[in-house]
Amino acid sequence: MMSELRGLDFKHPIRTLFMLAWEDFKNNKFSYDGATFVKERTSETIFEIASFIHDWRNSLGFVSKEVNQEFIDIMICLNYKKELIKERYLLLYFFGWINVLRHKYILKDLKKDLPKYCFKLPEVYINPYTY
Repeated sequence: MMSELRGLDFKHPIRTLFMLAWEDFKNNKFSYDGATFVKERTSETIFEIASFIHDWRNSLGFVSKEVNQEFIDIMICLNYKKELIKERYLLLYFFGWINVLRHKYILKDLKKDLPKYCFKLPEVYINPYTY
């Protein structure tokens, strides 16, 4: 995960979200075992920033289109391959409703509001890795 953070400014919102999620992980408030149902971004690690933050949100009961969009925006910002982003988007689109039902009726922890801090790409985003 640290390699994904290297290119980000120390005050970048993704870095801030990661630090919040990492503190909860260290304090055993949620567990993470890698990306769910899909291959990892690289074969060297099971830990990747986008999935880690998305699973953290999920563990807190934040399951929504906006949280899924945050996941996509983080992958875009961190320069994930387009094929991987598309694959994960389709999984979220077609199977996300199952997760909503799980949190609403089984876990009973579905949050109706959005998280306090949410990453969103600006309307006009220029990927710094493309230059």
